[in-house]
Amino acid sequence: MDLDPQKAYDTVRAAWQQVVENETQETTPLLGTDITQQLECLFQYHLKASPTTSGPPRGETAYLLAWVHWVRWLTTLTGEEKNEAQAEYAEEIDRAFIASWRLRDLSLAPEAFRLPARLFQRLEEEGWTDPKLVQDYAGLMFGLALQTNSTNMLHEADRRSRQALSLVQESDEAWPVIASNRAAIMLKLAQDTGDYDHVKEAVRLGRRALSRLDEPPEVQAIYALQMAQLLLTQYEVSGQDDDLAEAIEISSSLLRNTDLITADTDLLDIAVTTLQARYERTSDPNDLAPAIEFQEHLVAQRGEHNDHYILGQLLSWLFSHTGNTDTLNRSIHHYEHAWTLGQAEDVPLPSALNGLAWMLKRRFEQTGNSQDRDTAILTSRQAISLMPNDHPALPSALGIFTATLHSRAQATGSMPDLSEGLAAADRALQLPDVTPTNRAIHLFNKAALLGLRHRNGWRTDNNELELALGREAIELLPAGHPKKGLYRINLIGGLIGRFRHTAETTALDEAINVGALALDEVPPTHPYRAALCSNYALTLFISAQHTPDEEKLRRAITLFNEALTRLPADHPSTAILLVNRGTARSALAADNSPEGEQDWAAAARLETAPPSVRITAAVRWARNATARADHKTALIAYTLAIHHLTNLADPGLERGDKERHLFTWSHLTADATAAALDADDPESALALLDSGRCVQWNTRLQNADELARLAETHPDLAASVRRLIALISAQDTLEGLLPTMDPLALDLN
Repeated sequence: MDLDPQKAYDTVRAAWQQVVENETQETTPLLGTDITQQLECLFQYHLKASPTTSGPPRGETAYLLAWVHWVRWLTTLTGEEKNEAQAEYAEEIDRAFIASWRLRDLSLAPEAFRLPARLFQRLEEEGWTDPKLVQDYAGLMFGLALQTNSTNMLHEADRRSRQALSLVQESDEAWPVIASNRAAIMLKLAQDTGDYDHVKEAVRLGRRALSRLDEPPEVQAIYALQMAQLLLTQYEVSGQDDDLAEAIEISSSLLRNTDLITADTDLLDIAVTTLQARYERTSDPNDLAPAIEFQEHLVAQRGEHNDHYILGQLLSWLFSHTGNTDTLNRSIHHYEHAWTLGQAEDVPLPSALNGLAWMLKRRFEQTGNSQDRDTAILTSRQAISLMPNDHPALPSALGIFTATLHSRAQATGSMPDLSEGLAAADRALQLPDVTPTNRAIHLFNKAALLGLRHRNGWRTDNNELELALGREAIELLPAGHPKKGLYRINLIGGLIGRFRHTAETTALDEAINVGALALDEVPPTHPYRAALCSNYALTLFISAQHTPDEEKLRRAITLFNEALTRLPADHPSTAILLVNRGTARSALAADNSPEGEQDWAAAARLETAPPSVRITAAVRWARNATARADHKTALIAYTLAIHHLTNLADPGLERGDKERHLFTWSHLTADATAAALDADDPESALALLDSGRCVQWNTRLQNADELARLAETHPDLAASVRRLIALISAQDTLEGLLPTMDPLALDLN
């Protein structure tokens, strides 16, 4: 539909007057389909009009277009429809600028455009021959592009910066600054357009310019930061470690200036990003401490939801190395804060829920609080519900969800959890464009869930599928891939399971070969090196038990020693390593080993360890002492075991969990009582017997559903039962719950 420019002018001018005269500055009259059509007509007329063209006055038209388009662009920066408005009015800022250029009196233009428009007019008059003025104009356009996200302004800055560089020789005094600014514009253009063809040239320019710059320290730091950004971008394209190392060196040297740490968030961003990138390649924990320090400054200075998210992620990586409870809780805190801030800003961050779910699962593994485990499942499920199929974090979210369901199914044997976990793994495998690494992760998740089915009865077909999935995952990764060795760790579990149920020595031999390969592939600094050493040592121990081999036993003990050196002394997994090393030492010494007994005693007393591991350690310690006729030591060990037994029946556990855990140790009360009698201590025998019976009674009486049904028909009896529960519970002295762990089961992290 053809519109009359004069009518369009009158319509737009009337709408503008309505906005100007409105004290509330309501911009609605300038929005909407009709006014957009009128503006389009008027803009096209203005572009084509000459001094002799009939229609509205050109000067007033330029003024009206400049301000109306400027106000329409400003509208995109506020309001509930911010993202939609930015898409709908994307050209507004460019049209406002073009109209401003055509004003004879530039003081009438929006203030942001006055200086670049004046400089443009001057350069037009002088012929664009002064490199410094051309560079100044390119810089002003670059600043506007950064402020407004205008692609056209960025391209104009790119064109003029190239022109400025062509006007000087490299030997000229002005060349380093012009070249550095040209490199900055090329970097931004590559980041915005995804065209990285010129990044290599930008790095070349930036490096040569930086070596010749002679500027005040604060200006020199800006150009050095830009160089670090260029190197990081080139690293993301090329994957060359040298680029990353140089970027880290530049940013780290800048941050030795404490004033910059508190003043320059861009520098802190680059420093954290480079250290993150190197850690993801090397798993070197030495990069985490400075990255966390710098990110803490960003949280303190800026405190945005993404700042908390990154800090939560860094702390989660550090926890994987240290097992430190404070680090774990800090990670959870920052993930929670990232999610809360994102919701408040109407920018939900499902990746924060992802990280939160994972760390809640890790805290469950450390403390045994089933509420953390169940909350992790709910949180992970919520994260997935917020992600479309093409969300970049969905593969990770499905992997975490599968892992949390695996954790609960491992404790409870829940078939619904197994089924839901397998469905999640299958969905992850069917996602479009799944990378080989992600596919390998999901194949192993599925394999681990299939491995749990063995608890409901060994099935050869399940095990064969489990092993096939594991082998496929390993084959997906090229030689030298940093995760190839990690996936071999998991394959060992399926192979040992097969040997235990079928006595096939080929499975045991393959497990040994897989462990040897993984040992060469997983570097000493990797957080899962301890798990690998533990699993491989256990494989050698089982092989030495099947076919007596003293050399394998010694090799297993050496690997257990290495695993223990890789973990802090109070790490929750330290106890299981002590239990297994003690068993291997005992086997090597032909039983009654004092070294084995020392390991079991240390594991039984380790407060951070899961209670089932501490019970296992205490029982082995007690039996070894009994074999030596040291009944007093045996009584000490059995007393510890009964003490830990109360945690296995914590009221927070589901009934199935309680019954399975207590069934495993159904003999413990009788054995402890007998040990007390052997030690000629009848009072302790009676106390141990009462404690064990209290745990059993507590478990039977703490079923809420049964109590509720009883209360419906016999409220007086229900009240009596509750009083009885209270009396029995008063005898329990330990608080908290720790998860059950089979001390001979392989770590399938």
